[in-house]
Amino acid sequence: MRSVGHYALGALLVWGSLLPLSDSLPQAYANQTRAGVDAELLYSHVENLAKTARPAATETEFAAGVYVENALRSYGYETVLQPFSYDTYQPPARLSLAIEGWERSWAVQPLTFGPNGVQTAELVDAGYGRAADFAGGVARGKIALVKRGEIPFGEKVRQAAAAGAVAVIIWDDREGEWRASLGAPLDMSVPVIGLSREEGQLLQQRALREPLKATVKVEGSVTSRHTSYNITALKRPTESGAARRVLILAHHDSAASSPGANDDASGVAVLLEVARQLADSRLDTEVQLVSLGAVTAGQRGQRAFSESLSETDRQKIVAAYYVDEVGRSGRLTVFTEGGEAALAADLLVEAGAQPSAWKNARPEQRRELEPLTEAGIPALLVTRQSAEEGNDRTKDVLVSIEKEQLAQAADLIASVVGQIADTATPAYPPPSGRTNGQHESEEDVE
Repeated sequence: MRSVGHYALGALLVWGSLLPLSDSLPQAYANQTRAGVDAELLYSHVENLAKTARPAATETEFAAGVYVENALRSYGYETVLQPFSYDTYQPPARLSLAIEGWERSWAVQPLTFGPNGVQTAELVDAGYGRAADFAGGVARGKIALVKRGEIPFGEKVRQAAAAGAVAVIIWDDREGEWRASLGAPLDMSVPVIGLSREEGQLLQQRALREPLKATVKVEGSVTSRHTSYNITALKRPTESGAARRVLILAHHDSAASSPGANDDASGVAVLLEVARQLADSRLDTEVQLVSLGAVTAGQRGQRAFSESLSETDRQKIVAAYYVDEVGRSGRLTVFTEGGEAALAADLLVEAGAQPSAWKNARPEQRRELEPLTEAGIPALLVTRQSAEEGNDRTKDVLVSIEKEQLAQAADLIASVVGQIADTATPAYPPPSGRTNGQHESEEDVE
């Protein structure tokens, strides 16, 4: 049963609001045979996807997802639209702390998802901000000075708000820089700011000696809610093999400044061509195709997909090929940390890819795989890297894409997935028991 969101998204295309990407699929679909990789068809996928930038949770990203979905359906796959929501935070334009009678400039830090507000009140030391620290109404109508530790930042602020505090100052309990977050927008919250360990100790010591009246100001922050989509398709085995699954993943969004022809319309094109190659194959292993959204917004799509998997699904996965930036010159390279992904990487190397250590991959690409590997998925990165690779995303346009490179990547991945999943090849070793990892935010929430 399809969700309401699915029909709403389809309606947007019918109404014509997404014209840059709402062109019909290439005519080649109607008559294309499935024998051999089609370089022209691969290129046409990139051409359709890269007509405009596809920033996360925008209409153009949604349209790209629909394009992928329609292509998969044209090959006979049943697709699943996986919506997920996330919040973003724009730091405050004005942030300050002032203590009456104390001429000092404080190095105040924002806490992600902290609300706006200006409050002036007496300062009270509230320990670690636990429920017991607010007993007896000690913080009612006051600004709570709270030390980091024991419980998450968000819980400290909830407890303070529930106890009637009008604002919260959280000070660090360790040296070094910190980027603190409440974890998510809170239903019960008050303005909150952060101080370093040195300044927090200084403020606490003086507050213990004499009454202090403080003003906390947080202004201009913006918290926004966004929705993006992953598109998945599962090819079930024609023979016994439900205990094994191989994944092929790419992402259909792009940076806001870029049409993203290589990053990652090229990966999506390869995913679609491999899907076409496998459509009529007899398999003894499940193959799941996953086109991710909001990867450029902090790897949201990977996290949503990983969190959607049941424990049974996770244990089925024997390999996950993440295809990223494969449309330009440079040798096709497979990066892996080894472990359970080592055998899947070896198959790709035997087919003609170049092996490389995980540490040699670009940091941003390693981050894209972290939500998968931290969830216990044996993921590896398939990409091309060259000395000419730059960070100017505005140059990531269609003319930079080479059909031969696309075709080679699709051919190698289709060949390797065939070795794993085809009934004509020996059964791929079943997955051993894995311990599922948990991802950590780039920001501190404790």
